[in-house]
Amino acid sequence: MFKRITLVAMMGALISVSFGAATANAATARNGVCESGEFCLYYNSDNAGSVSDFNSSVSDYGDEQPSCYDFKGAGNGKGLCVKNEAASVWNRTSGSVTVYFNSGYAGPRQTIGKDVKVNLNSDLKNENASHRLADAGSPPPSGGSYGTPNTNPHPSATARAPQATKRTQFVDDEIRRLTGETHCWVGDYRSYESSTSNHNTGNALDCTISNAIGQYPSAAQKEQGWKLARWLQKHAAKLDVRYVIWQGKIWSVARASEGWRNYTAGSGVTGGHYDHVHVSIQNPHGD
Repeated sequence: MFKRITLVAMMGALISVSFGAATANAATARNGVCESGEFCLYYNSDNAGSVSDFNSSVSDYGDEQPSCYDFKGAGNGKGLCVKNEAASVWNRTSGSVTVYFNSGYAGPRQTIGKDVKVNLNSDLKNENASHRLADAGSPPPSGGSYGTPNTNPHPSATARAPQATKRTQFVDDEIRRLTGETHCWVGDYRSYESSTSNHNTGNALDCTISNAIGQYPSAAQKEQGWKLARWLQKHAAKLDVRYVIWQGKIWSVARASEGWRNYTAGSGVTGGHYDHVHVSIQNPHGD
């Protein structure tokens, strides 16, 4: 009887060891280590800094703690939300993985083949919101962009705020017609700005995206703002757009090759343009 119990106990111990060994060899999601079978985002370029590891698709990384997906490995960026913060990736899954600019697998994208380490391109570096495994870069869902606007027929001109120039009014009308955004304004004359500023000369619009000026947008409103900003960027030539500012980022025709750059001329909710999309129109006075 004693021997039988001992044998059973020994068999149980062997089974336990066997299972334990199998578990140790398997990828462990969200442990800050890039293991076989996982897709990993890195805070820095060249696969440096803290890592965030995944074994499934994620349609929205989330914007803030404690609900966002964060960087878990040691190094720069540890603890930060990965959304709009990743600079490089390592695809250790068995198929292609596509990283998307927008949540919901939409917007500009970059597809990474299996077993590939790579820096994210200029569209996606620090501008990433979702990724999908076993995705070869299929087109984004319908509704990912607005329709094509008409070509702006009006010459460069100036007015006095709150009046818009005909060129600016055309952009406002096309925004309303094609995107449904109805809260775009030149705004009152700003005595604290130069008389030749884009707003004061009727050559700029502020499109309120959040519930009110001074309030941060919801996640859905942020995506809505990016959809508008990207549309203005895409059709800058047809609309005579000069530059666009949104979410602390600026894109301009003059420096288009640099993509979306950090905007440092203002801070806070409104100064950083987190509550509204700003669009300046080509005009005689420039920036």
